Amino acid sequence: MIDMRIGEYHITSEPRNVIVSIAKLNADGTPKTVMTKAGEVFSERALGYYNSLPQALQTVAKDTMKRGDERVTSVEQYVQKARLADGVLAHCAWKYGLELEKQSQNI
Repeated sequence: MIDMRIGEYHITSEPRNVIVSIAKLNADGTPKTVMTKAGEVFSERALGYYNSLPQALQTVAKDTMKRGDERVTSVEQYVQKARLADGVLAHCAWKYGLELEKQSQNI
């Protein structure tokens, strides 16, 4: 099962889907939670359901580009911003892979 965070994005999985959600954050950058009948859950909304992790990561990259604070006024700026987003996502996926590897070795 996948359960990882990339900034305000939360990527989880079900048997047939990879789900990308965007969380509301507190001032300190931690995800907000709300109390429900089932207990405490994250305050987030789903961006979409995907067949694979690469598709989910592409969605995170696209949404990061759309929601960015900086105004992009040239193709060069767009390319630079896209490369930065790809680098951040690749690093997060690598880090998550290391965690999975450690967990599998402890079993």
